[in-house]
Amino acid sequence: MTLPAVDVVTVNYNHSRYLPGYLNSLRSSTYPIASIIVVDNASTDDSLAILRSFPEVTVISNQCNVGYSAALNQAMRYAQSSLVCATGPDVVVEADWLYPLVEHYLRNPKTTFAVASRVLTMDGSHVQSAGGSLHFCGHLNVYEMWTPVQETACMAPREVGAIDSTSVLFDRNKFLTIGGCDPDFFVYHEEFDYCYRARMRGWTCWYHPCSVVRHGEGSAEFSVRGSGAYPRRRPFFHTRNRLLSVCKNYQLRTILAILPALILVEALTLLTLRRMGLHSAYSDALRWLWEHRKETILKRTIIQRTRQVRDGELLCADPLTISPAVIRSPSMRLAKTLLDRALALYWRGVR
Repeated sequence: MTLPAVDVVTVNYNHSRYLPGYLNSLRSSTYPIASIIVVDNASTDDSLAILRSFPEVTVISNQCNVGYSAALNQAMRYAQSSLVCATGPDVVVEADWLYPLVEHYLRNPKTTFAVASRVLTMDGSHVQSAGGSLHFCGHLNVYEMWTPVQETACMAPREVGAIDSTSVLFDRNKFLTIGGCDPDFFVYHEEFDYCYRARMRGWTCWYHPCSVVRHGEGSAEFSVRGSGAYPRRRPFFHTRNRLLSVCKNYQLRTILAILPALILVEALTLLTLRRMGLHSAYSDALRWLWEHRKETILKRTIIQRTRQVRDGELLCADPLTISPAVIRSPSMRLAKTLLDRALALYWRGVR
C-alpha cells in the first residue's frame, strides 16, 4: 500500500534549546515526511539561526507574535498534503510515531478529524496526555495526566472527546472546513474549541497510545511543567478562552441549563486565584469578553448553523483536570472530589 503524504508543522516561539532535538528526531522518522514547516512567532533567541541549519525545513517568519492559533492556521494553509501532523517544537518524536496515526486515520477517513499521540514527559516516566474530554463547564479534561507510565494499562486506540495538540494528525481539509483555530485563542484551550466544532459536525477525534512523543517543559512564560510555579498570564488565557468557548459554541438551552453549576465553578476558580494573588487576571478576562461581545455573537451565529450533534452527546462530567500547582493540600483534593461528584449528578439531570 502506498503511504499517504504527511506534512509536519509546528509553531515556535523562543524554543531554541529544544529545536535541535526536535528536528533531529524528525530526521530519524521511519515514515517519510513530505515537508517540515515551522512558523516562527518573532522569536528573540537563536531559533532562526538553528532553523537555518536544517535546510529541509521551510520557515515562515512572522514579524510579531501572532499567537499559537493564528500561526498554526498559517502552517495548515501553507501545507500541501491532505494529512498534516502538528507537533510542539519542544517534543522528541519516536522514529515510528507517524505510522499508528496514519494507519488509524485510514480505517475511517470520511469521519476522522484527528488522531493524537501519547505524550510522555521527556524522561519517559510519566504520562502527560492520553486524550481527553470536554467538560460541560468548559474545561478540557486530560486523561492519565501525571500518571506513572507503569500504572497505565490501556494500550488500545480509543475515540475521545478531545485531544492534546502536542502531537496530532489532522485531516487538513476538515481542519480548514471548520475554520481552523480561532485566532482569538492566543494560547491555551484551542483544542477544546476545534474538537468541539469538529465533533459538532459529526466528525471524530481519536487517541492512539502506540504513537509516542516526549514533551519538554514548555515556555516559562506560560507552562507549569518546569518549576511548578503558576505563570501570571496563564489564568487570563485559561479563563477567557474557556468562557469564550462556552459562549460561542454551546446551544442556548445548554448555557441556561448549566448556568448554576457554571457560576459555582467560576466562583471557586476566582477564589482560588485570589488565594494565589492572581485574581486580577480573572477580571481582565471578563473585561475582554465584554469588550468583544459583538464579535462573539457573530462567531456564535456562524458556528450554530453547522451543528449536526447536540451538546448532550459532546460534553461530559468527567473529573476536572486541575494542575498540581493549584491543588496542593489534602483538603483541596477532598473538596475537588466532592465538587466532581456534585457536577456529575447535576449534568446527569440536565443533559
